[in-house]
Formats: sequence, C-alpha cells, structure tokens
Amino acid sequence: MKKLFTFVSLLIISMAAFAGPDATMQADNQAINTACTADAQTAGCGGEVVGKGLLKCLFKYKKATPSFKFSDACKAAMKQRHSDKEAGK
Repeated sequence: MKKLFTFVSLLIISMAAFAGPDATMQADNQAINTACTADAQTAGCGGEVVGKGLLKCLFKYKKATPSFKFSDACKAAMKQRHSDKEAGK
C-alpha cells in the first residue's frame, strides 16, 4: 500500500510539472502577445504567439535587422516575463 501511495504521489507531481505554465506565466505570455503585436507585424511574425515561435521569430528578425528596435511596451512585457520566470512564479 505504501509503495502504491508513493507511486501515485510521484505520478501526480510529474503530471503537474508538465501541465504547462502557471497563471502568472500565462498572463505574462498574453501581455507579450498584446504588447508586441506591432513589433510582430514589422518582423513578419504576425501569426505567431508566445510559446509557438513569436519570441524566436522576433529575435531572429532583430539579429538580421540591427536597426529594428523593440517598442517600449514590448520590452517591458518581455522584461516582466523574464523576471517572473527567474523568480520562479
């Protein structure tokens, strides 16, 4: 019985780990999607969202186009997501 309980507990914990981003990260991702809309259009990433290639697309465009600058709102949203991720939220 104890082994079964341990197995079930580990299974639940592992499922929670793969459940996806928590509410804070989801809110941060949505903030980036919203704040970076114009930046995404400029970069040709209009159909992308965070978690499905938006950030990769934006940074690839930035690297290829040094004159491209992220908008202040986009930079702030990315900075907030980074700090929340670092804090483990």
